[in-house]
Amino acid sequence: MIHPADELALLRIDIDRLKQREAFLRKGFLGQSLSCHGANATVEITSFRQRRFRHDLLPSLIRDDSFYWQEDQIKQVTVRPR
Repeated sequence: MIHPADELALLRIDIDRLKQREAFLRKGFLGQSLSCHGANATVEITSFRQRRFRHDLLPSLIRDDSFYWQEDQIKQVTVRPR
Protein backbone atom coordinates (compact mmCIF):
# COMPACT_ATOMS: atom_id res chain seq x y z
CA MET A 1 0.00 0.00 0.00
CA ILE A 2 1.44 3.33 -1.05
CA HIS A 3 0.69 6.56 0.81
CA PRO A 4 -1.46 8.99 -1.22
CA ALA A 5 1.24 11.70 -1.03
CA ASP A 6 3.81 9.30 -2.51
CA GLU A 7 1.30 8.14 -5.12
CA LEU A 8 0.64 11.74 -6.17
CA ALA A 9 4.38 12.37 -6.48
CA LEU A 10 4.79 9.26 -8.66
CA LEU A 11 1.80 10.21 -10.79
CA ARG A 12 3.23 13.66 -11.43
CA ILE A 13 6.54 12.14 -12.49
CA ASP A 14 4.67 9.88 -14.93
CA ILE A 15 2.60 12.80 -16.21
CA ASP A 16 5.75 14.87 -16.84
CA ARG A 17 7.36 11.96 -18.68
CA LEU A 18 4.22 11.44 -20.78
CA LYS A 19 3.97 15.16 -21.60
CA GLN A 20 7.58 15.14 -22.79
CA ARG A 21 6.90 12.11 -24.97
CA GLU A 22 3.73 13.71 -26.32
CA ALA A 23 5.66 16.89 -27.19
CA PHE A 24 8.29 14.82 -29.02
CA LEU A 25 5.66 12.92 -31.02
CA ARG A 26 3.66 16.09 -31.76
CA LYS A 27 6.78 17.78 -33.11
CA GLY A 28 7.47 14.71 -35.28
CA PHE A 29 3.95 14.67 -36.70
CA LEU A 30 3.90 18.41 -37.35
CA GLY A 31 7.34 18.23 -38.97
CA GLN A 32 6.23 15.25 -41.05
CA SER A 33 9.16 13.16 -39.84
CA LEU A 34 6.80 10.57 -38.36
CA SER A 35 4.18 8.56 -40.20
CA CYS A 36 0.62 9.45 -39.23
CA HIS A 37 -0.72 5.94 -39.83
CA GLY A 38 -0.31 3.26 -37.21
CA ALA A 39 -1.84 -0.19 -36.80
CA ASN A 40 -4.57 1.06 -34.45
CA ALA A 41 -4.68 4.82 -34.89
CA THR A 42 -4.24 7.62 -37.39
CA VAL A 43 -3.02 11.10 -36.54
CA GLU A 44 -4.86 13.94 -38.26
CA ILE A 45 -3.41 17.44 -38.37
CA THR A 46 -5.90 20.26 -38.67
CA SER A 47 -5.52 24.01 -38.68
CA PHE A 48 -7.94 26.64 -37.48
CA ARG A 49 -8.04 30.35 -36.75
CA GLN A 50 -8.48 31.68 -33.25
CA ARG A 51 -9.16 35.22 -32.14
CA ARG A 52 -7.12 36.52 -29.23
CA PHE A 53 -7.70 39.75 -27.33
CA ARG A 54 -4.55 41.87 -27.23
CA HIS A 55 -4.83 43.47 -23.80
CA ASP A 56 -1.18 44.55 -24.04
CA LEU A 57 -2.24 47.11 -26.68
CA LEU A 58 -4.62 48.87 -24.28
CA PRO A 59 -3.47 52.20 -22.89
CA SER A 60 -1.66 51.72 -19.58
CA LEU A 61 -4.25 54.00 -17.92
CA ILE A 62 -6.84 51.26 -18.50
CA ARG A 63 -4.49 48.27 -18.18
CA ASP A 64 -3.21 49.38 -14.76
CA ASP A 65 -6.59 50.43 -13.34
CA SER A 66 -7.61 47.97 -10.60
CA PHE A 67 -11.28 48.51 -11.53
CA TYR A 68 -10.78 46.24 -14.56
CA TRP A 69 -9.07 43.43 -12.65
CA GLN A 70 -10.52 40.62 -10.61
CA GLU A 71 -8.55 38.84 -7.93
CA ASP A 72 -9.25 35.15 -7.35
CA GLN A 73 -7.93 32.82 -4.70
CA ILE A 74 -6.47 29.67 -6.22
CA LYS A 75 -5.60 26.56 -4.24
CA GLN A 76 -2.57 24.68 -5.43
CA VAL A 77 -1.38 21.23 -4.43
CA THR A 78 2.40 20.97 -4.45
CA VAL A 79 4.44 17.82 -3.96
CA ARG A 80 7.97 18.05 -2.60
CA PRO A 81 10.44 15.39 -1.50
CA ARG A 82 10.62 14.66 2.22
